[in-house]
This record gives sequence, C-alpha cells and structure tokens, in this order.
Amino acid sequence: MPSKVNDIVNAATIALWGFGREGRATFDFLKNLGTRAEITIVADDPPIDTPPGVPVLSGDVGITAIAEGRFECIVKSPGISRYRPEAISATHAGSTLTSATNLWLEANTNANVLAVTGTKGKSTTAKLIEHLARGLGIDAELAGNFGRPLMEITTPPELLVLELSSYQIADLEIAPQAVVILNLYPEHLPWHGSEETYFSDKLRILDLDPAPKAVINRADENLNARLIERAGLNWFNDDAGIRAAPDGIYMNDARILDADASPLLGQHNLSNLAAALAALQMTGVDVPGQIKRIAAALSKFKPLPHRLQVLGELSGVVYVNDSISTTPQSALAALQAFADQPKVLILGGDDRGLDFAPLTSRLGEHNIIEVLTIPDNGPTIAAATRQAAPEIKVSVCESLKAATERAQEIASAGSVVLLSPAAPSFGHFRDYAQRGEAFASTLGFKTE
Repeated sequence: MPSKVNDIVNAATIALWGFGREGRATFDFLKNLGTRAEITIVADDPPIDTPPGVPVLSGDVGITAIAEGRFECIVKSPGISRYRPEAISATHAGSTLTSATNLWLEANTNANVLAVTGTKGKSTTAKLIEHLARGLGIDAELAGNFGRPLMEITTPPELLVLELSSYQIADLEIAPQAVVILNLYPEHLPWHGSEETYFSDKLRILDLDPAPKAVINRADENLNARLIERAGLNWFNDDAGIRAAPDGIYMNDARILDADASPLLGQHNLSNLAAALAALQMTGVDVPGQIKRIAAALSKFKPLPHRLQVLGELSGVVYVNDSISTTPQSALAALQAFADQPKVLILGGDDRGLDFAPLTSRLGEHNIIEVLTIPDNGPTIAAATRQAAPEIKVSVCESLKAATERAQEIASAGSVVLLSPAAPSFGHFRDYAQRGEAFASTLGFKTE
C-alpha cells in the first residue's frame, strides 16, 4: 500500500479539510512530521482560532479549490462525507485524500489498537474497556470518536481503545489490531447515501489487509445475517462465549457477573459489558481468572452523561436524559430499561427519513402515559404512533422546552419521564449533549 505519510511529507500543498478539535490536533501532527508543504485550512464555515499565518479558505471558495484538485494532499475531517461531489472531483483531479486516523495508524504501526464500532453503544463500551483494563493494571487510553483526538497521542499506551464511527471507517486503509462490532442498523444515511452503503462502510473494517482480530455480536440480526458464514471471527452473546442475559453475564454456562454488579441501566448495557469483556479476552485477559478484580473495577464505573442518565426525582417522578438516542432502535432499548414503570416519552429531532415502525409498533408494550413529539419530525412520529398504537395519547409540541413542561404536568409519582428522541438534534441544538443539557436545565438539574 502506498504510504500516505510519505505523500504528506513530500507534498508541496496540503489542505486540512475541516478544523474542529481533531483538525487542530492534525495540524500539529502534520507539522511534527516535518512536512514543508503549505498547509491551507478549508472549511464550509469560517473556522475560529486558526494558527497565525496559515491560509484559510471557507465557503464556496474553499469547496471549489478542493473540487478542482488544487492540493496534492487533502486530510479530511470525519464529518465530511467521502461521497460529497467535491471529494469525488478532487480524487479525479489527482488529489490524494486521506484521514487523520489513517495517518496516525500508519505512523504508529506497533501500537496495540483495539477499535470499537457499531451503530450504538460505542462510547459506553469503549469507556468500559478502558476502565476495566486500567482496573487490571493495564496501561490503557481511550481515543478517537470519543476520548482524546487520536492525533494528540504521541506515545501509544499498552492498549489504545479507539472508538471509530462509520465516517472514520468509510475511508480507513490501515487496520487496527482488533475490533469489536456491537450492532448494525440504519443511521447516518445522508452522509453515506443509502442504508446498504452505511452497512458496507461499517463492515469494511473486516476486509482490511491484514484483517484485524474481531469479536462480533451474535444477537444482532443484521450482523448475524451478513457475517455468519465468515470464518475467523469471535462472537459474544453466543452460547459458546461471553453473553449477556437478564440476570447477568455468562461465560459458557457459568454466570460470572450478576446483573446488579453493573452500574448501567438496561439489557443493552449488559450486552455492552459482555462486549467489553469479550474484547479484553481477545486481547489476552483471563476474564474468569480476573473476575473479582473486574467486578471491583466495574463497581467504580461512572455511566456517561446523556446515556440513560438518571437526572433525579421531582415529586416522585424520575427524569431520565437519553439524548444520545438518535435511532428508533435506541429509543426502544431505553424503554426496555424501565420495564413496567409508567412512562412519558419525548421523541423527535432532525428528520432523516428513518422508518419508525421498529419503535412505534412496540410502544403498546411499555406502559406509556403519553408520547410527546418535538420538531422537526415530531408530526411524522406522531402520525406513525397514532396509526401503530392508537390507544396511546400523543401530543405534538413546539419545542423541547414545551415538551418537558408538558411532561411535568402529566407525570405522576412513580412514573418516568424519558427523553430518548430517536433522532439527531441538528437544526435546534449544537449536538446531543446540548440537547440533554437543555432538558436537564428546564427541570433544574445538571448533566455533570
């Protein structure tokens, strides 16, 4: 495989396409490589805090420069789709496109990298792996899509846990040593262009050469259907390995951890814990032999904000912030975490044309007092809910604040108010974290 690091070192012109936190770390990385190229920052919107003296092209001017192939090398931020017309035009014009992840992996070929990916649960699982590894005395660090920007890590630890999104895998050329794949269902379709392309981009990490060691979720229908015939894979949630059950974590037929040993809510988080343990086992940890130390470390694990985060209780009503939920499947998993408790459910956000049937068809199973929907796709979700579960009351609200206030009015002691939107926050909030903070603030809670 041609060296992208050499391309960067020898290039006369480099575009750093995107300049968020990762872009800033990548700029320092490029300088440390010793390149003498002129580096230009290109961004859709004018970036802030750019290095002094570095050229900046934004808006149409920058996009035109990319598309016309004016740069020998382009280092693209993950949020910029490889399928954008400008990216395709750039490669046709002779530019070399790469990513910070590719450059770091090539420059650190001896690093022991365990990648974590999947549609949902990546951050929790990656953080669990790092936390449990440290509890076992392993020098571990978390980086990538969650944690430190990969480019900030100049000396790799004994175990680098690398969370990778579909954006980062879509143009990945250098394989990590190992990968955990948690689940697979439709997400990020505007970036990838189609459901099938998203699935293919997510799984292409298994086809890199050399192929990484892999542990896959046997319980996920899409993963099982696509990978069941593939040789050389390890599986979790499989009878022959580590699996999550309602009462805890099993290895073969023996229960090695009780469900109440985990500070995380929901069966899906027991599955994430099973994935973390299977990943550690794949890296050489004797999980059964170390289970007491693992349990001790697990007891000190702090759940991440905005992920089934119990904010507190007001007048006997429990308020839960699950703002990270951006798919119907993740909202369903959140509902399942609260069993038969009466629930007020807040749904809605950016409309990406997802099928809400996997959620609305099962709402009748979850003792829901009322569904409150918020813009932009609130009316669409409301219509789908009324059709699938006409017995459930639905209210279309004009904002998250209005929905939260309505929830306070109708929820009674013993019930749960659950923000699990099943949609991204784009257009109304900077990101899921700001959405969760707004929900908490309306109630008088904090997320940290």
